[in-house]
Amino acid sequence: MYMKLREIIARLYLAFMMAFIWLPIAFMILLSFKTGGNVSFPIEGFTLDWYGAKPKGYEYISYVSVLYDSAFWEALQNSALVSAAVGAITCLIVTATALALRHRVVGRDVLFYLILLGFIVPGVSLGLGHVLMYKQLDLEFTFWSAVAVDLVFTVPFGLVLMMARFDPDLMLYEQAASVLRSSPSSVFRRVTMPLIKWEILTAGVLGFVLSWSELVRTSFVMKGTGVLATYIFNQMQINPVTPKWYAAGTIIASVSFVGLILVGYIMSRTAK
Repeated sequence: MYMKLREIIARLYLAFMMAFIWLPIAFMILLSFKTGGNVSFPIEGFTLDWYGAKPKGYEYISYVSVLYDSAFWEALQNSALVSAAVGAITCLIVTATALALRHRVVGRDVLFYLILLGFIVPGVSLGLGHVLMYKQLDLEFTFWSAVAVDLVFTVPFGLVLMMARFDPDLMLYEQAASVLRSSPSSVFRRVTMPLIKWEILTAGVLGFVLSWSELVRTSFVMKGTGVLATYIFNQMQINPVTPKWYAAGTIIASVSFVGLILVGYIMSRTAK
């Protein structure tokens, strides 16, 4: 009886957590197809106008469909470029760091925990610190400012993921290749790389996805239109909230879902 009660409680808790996470996303997607400009229930009808209706020429930005919002497409381009750069650089940093931290070098543990601070420090604190640093160094915020602040957040996730999935015998294989007089570059190319290629790719995709939806940190270092997350947030502060912004949010979420599925698929692969 006690075990059955525990199982029921566990299932109810799981159902509550799933509903807490997924119901807001389901409502967002549902409201993005709603007719009319009010974000409310009940829904009188469904339409694709918020995604692609041609504007009449006199609407506020909140009533212009996503397809015809030039600022939205500029923000989308910025997001794609920033996220792609973050994903690529995350691959390089995580791979080099993970391979180095396998060895008992002086300060290894300190370095590891310093890197982990990237996702422990609040985004607001990190953003304020970047603003102060750039001001003191008399630097301008650029594309690379957003890439840098996102890397602080994405590298720790990629590092933990990669180190947890390393083959325990990887160093033995490398040592065997070295004994056979293979050069360090040859060992990496022929032994190390094939065994960790899926972890490297996972770190890159995860870095892209995390950067794609980042708002707090990026908002401190982006000027102008910004990326999608900052653009939508800023527009909702000064314009009416309409289903147009829910359509934009659905597009962002769709890319994240695809990235999540890709990460899951890659992690399910095993090195041959």
